[in-house]
Amino acid sequence: MASSIGHNSPKWTRMPATDTVPAYALLSQEIHKPQLDDREYRMIRLENGLLAILIHDGQADKAAACLTVAAGHMQDPDNVPGLAHFCEHMIKKGSTPYPEENDFLSFIFTNGGTQNASTSAAWQDYWFSINPSKLQGALSRLAAFFHSPLFLPSLTAREMHAVDSENKRNLQNDSRRIHQLDKSLSCAGHPWTKFGTGNVQTLTEAARKNLERDGQPTQVEDGDGGPVGRAVRERLLNWWEEEYCAGRMSLCVLGNESIDELTELAVLMFARIPNRGLAPRPVFDAPVWDRNQQGSLVFVRTVKDYHEFRVVFQIEDQAPVYRTSPAGFVSHFLGHEGPGSVYAFLKKRGWILDLSAGYSSKNPSVTPFTIGGRLTREGYMHYEEVVLAIFNYIALLRASDFEPYHFDEKKQMAATTFRFREKSQPHTYVRAVASSLLEAFEPEDILSGSALSQEWDEGAIRLLLSTMRPENARVMVMARDHDPAVAGKGDEWDVEKWYGTEYRVRRMSAAFIDQANLPNENNELILPRPNPYVPEDLSVNRRKVEEVMQAPLLIGESPLSKLWHKADDQFWVPKAQLRVHVKSPVTYSTPRNAVMSRLLVDLIEDSLSEITYDAELAGLRYSISSDTTGLTVAINGYSDKLQLLLGTVMETVTDIQPVEDRLKVKTEELERTYSNYYMGQPSNLAADFTSALLTTSVWTPAQKLSEMHNVTLADLDWHKRELLRKIHIETLITGNISNERALDISATIERHFRGVSLPQPEWPRDRSTLLPPGANWSTYAVRRMHDNPKETNSALVYHCQFGEVTNTRLRSTLRLLGHVLREPTFSQLRTVEQLGYVVSANLWISTGTIGLSFKIQSLKDPTYVEERVEAFIKNYRRTLASTSLETFTDWKEALATKLLEKPKNLAEETSQFWYQVRSGRYDFLRDETDARAVRVLDLEEVLAAYDEYLIPDVSASRKKLSYQLISQQLSADAQVAPANQVVVEDESLFKAGLACSAAALPMASSCSAYGISGVSRL
Repeated sequence: MASSIGHNSPKWTRMPATDTVPAYALLSQEIHKPQLDDREYRMIRLENGLLAILIHDGQADKAAACLTVAAGHMQDPDNVPGLAHFCEHMIKKGSTPYPEENDFLSFIFTNGGTQNASTSAAWQDYWFSINPSKLQGALSRLAAFFHSPLFLPSLTAREMHAVDSENKRNLQNDSRRIHQLDKSLSCAGHPWTKFGTGNVQTLTEAARKNLERDGQPTQVEDGDGGPVGRAVRERLLNWWEEEYCAGRMSLCVLGNESIDELTELAVLMFARIPNRGLAPRPVFDAPVWDRNQQGSLVFVRTVKDYHEFRVVFQIEDQAPVYRTSPAGFVSHFLGHEGPGSVYAFLKKRGWILDLSAGYSSKNPSVTPFTIGGRLTREGYMHYEEVVLAIFNYIALLRASDFEPYHFDEKKQMAATTFRFREKSQPHTYVRAVASSLLEAFEPEDILSGSALSQEWDEGAIRLLLSTMRPENARVMVMARDHDPAVAGKGDEWDVEKWYGTEYRVRRMSAAFIDQANLPNENNELILPRPNPYVPEDLSVNRRKVEEVMQAPLLIGESPLSKLWHKADDQFWVPKAQLRVHVKSPVTYSTPRNAVMSRLLVDLIEDSLSEITYDAELAGLRYSISSDTTGLTVAINGYSDKLQLLLGTVMETVTDIQPVEDRLKVKTEELERTYSNYYMGQPSNLAADFTSALLTTSVWTPAQKLSEMHNVTLADLDWHKRELLRKIHIETLITGNISNERALDISATIERHFRGVSLPQPEWPRDRSTLLPPGANWSTYAVRRMHDNPKETNSALVYHCQFGEVTNTRLRSTLRLLGHVLREPTFSQLRTVEQLGYVVSANLWISTGTIGLSFKIQSLKDPTYVEERVEAFIKNYRRTLASTSLETFTDWKEALATKLLEKPKNLAEETSQFWYQVRSGRYDFLRDETDARAVRVLDLEEVLAAYDEYLIPDVSASRKKLSYQLISQQLSADAQVAPANQVVVEDESLFKAGLACSAAALPMASSCSAYGISGVSRL
């Protein structure tokens, strides 16, 4: 922590205690904030050492707060891995003022908010967002966790199992496995090597050994865990007192109260947290690596089928040098993708799919700098040459004179980005600010310290480059199936303790190190040239606005296209958002066409990668994708040179001529994408599979994978011509773009495509499938095994279909039920019953239908989980029926307030508009309509919907589908369906036999309200 933040700094003014508010210190300097940020900031330090920033936002329709603690799993006792994580679970389950275990969760969820917490190596954070009028109650509950936690004994066993369930969820996650392996292979005994997640075994092992020695029972009992659980809880209490201290805490609060009111709330509520005299930001000075780790080569076996490499260095903490950020400057060069970059060189050889470079900055004890990326199979076989190319580029940097524009461009873009930084979701923002308070920034730089490139320090850059040599690095090479020519022969692999990851460690050969240390002689590697996309005109047509427009206008229409436009009238940034959807029935009409459309898109992106990287550095980004109805091109960023990038992208889309070697690379990549899909998280897969059944036009990855063979350049060329031959274009432009310029852009798009107008009857349209009624007598269930034999988790999606999406009253009732059920579903099925780590009740609003889905990932049999879901639905009906009028009114108002939240930035606004444009309904005011409908609902109406659509054994019209993804590790009995279920043997045939909803049609009101008649003809 920078010394200037201390009490005795002249930057601070001590504010004496009053009759109601304890004393605190106030930062007397102004905090450097973005030009457009109209919020008021105040930084204070409480007498107990807690550092806080209060943010007054008079326009806030969502309040938020985050408390961050500079203690993480590196502080875990050596013999109790996971204790910090266990603390995160236990501390939120009740406090002296609010003893109910689910009080905080219930208060937040029912008042339109969200909450969570996380544990990292060096810190933990606890955050929430909520309707602004409820901020005081939420803050009081948050503060109580830290001054008066109960660590309820009765929850000990349950929360240890919750930690265990979270760990089991991640056991087959490659990124987690590789990260832990990388840590475990650091210096023995260093805190960085610890297993941060923990499990039941690690939390209880020390206690069990002590009890076993004394002849006491060692099993974990329910409730307080018995002797084992009580011993673990006692160790937790000791750890909390040893590591939690107000001086290690930072707080950020955002609300619409005045800055003085926010200050009073923070001081009154958080001054009670004790200061135990601990170091404000603990740092472990011991080196993470020594010569045993440096110069090493690690081969790793992955779960999914892919190839990846990493070159890792351990560097000095960059926070104290944030003004110059030498590591940021070096990563800018090494991660560059433009002409002359190491990425361009490796891509030309067909060896690499992507490349990134950067460093982790949130842990002062460990700062890894990583250069890495995904490789093709050929690149994997040449991994040594790939790594040598990295070191060649580092050698080039060491030998080069840096031109002034290299720093000037980076400084200019960082300043421009900060100057025009828009608001984000409040909970995201308070987390970032609270975290920054633990960094070594000067107080006035808390908001800008990580964003700006302020000073040039060539000496620091060259010092860093001098350390980036092979003998100081670790190289990691990942693959599911290693070739003996790469990883060596033999079946013996070491196994990492916590995740079971198989690996081999070798030393880099002296010859390789010598070669990697040679001066660069690769003439294809050069430093980046000046960036032509750096914006020059940052002017904004800011004007007086009486009322913000709630929707875009249809300002142009031709037989070939429609143009929707809304000039910015609230964010006032020199930015724009462009979305172009090209409807074509050829795109997705068959699995093979879907494959060729995806390959075409991938090849377009591949062709543009070197050209458009400069645009990305200059804050101008594009994407292109294919879906069930056509192609979508999106461009967003500074409006000045948006058309320059648009022209480049459009020329490539319409005129691309792929080459054989790039088709081979992208085909290999796409095949792996489709194959690896089925190795994903069970809960995500079950949700995707359910979605595919409930949507008419979805080809599965397996169906597409079967069409991957023999796609030729001639096939792609024919497909592109057919796809673009008959089309309809729909464009949305928002932001700092005038009507006239928008019309010009739309005309340019039309000229590029040169297609024939696609008649409306031929437009591809998504539809929803309709489940048959009568789920009380014949429950339809899809049961399939997870492809990964080592995956221990199963998953259930329990879906109840309500009705048509156009039914406003029913849709609003569903939204209220979703709002109400969110917390009790989580509290009962996850917290109390411990069914699994992933538990949620989710709204389903699709093209034609609406419904409610319960999604659960569990180690238990999905059939048993389904029984518990049905028991919950039945039992909660009584709770719902007994709800008081006051509570029911509060629920409605909380949901209505949430529905009426305003977009926080141009991107959010555009996404909301684009959703309606793409749906074809143009129902831009749906949330406003639903908020009005919600406010007039009565409890009897909600109960009637609950009985008809959700509760089993009541309504003959109930429509329900169960999708069960079953772990191969479950017993054979668990893999047999119960007698009352109609098991879907063939998903394709089942889906083919379902009726379909109507396609999306424009809302009648949208035609008159949004200018569908009387528009400009393009």
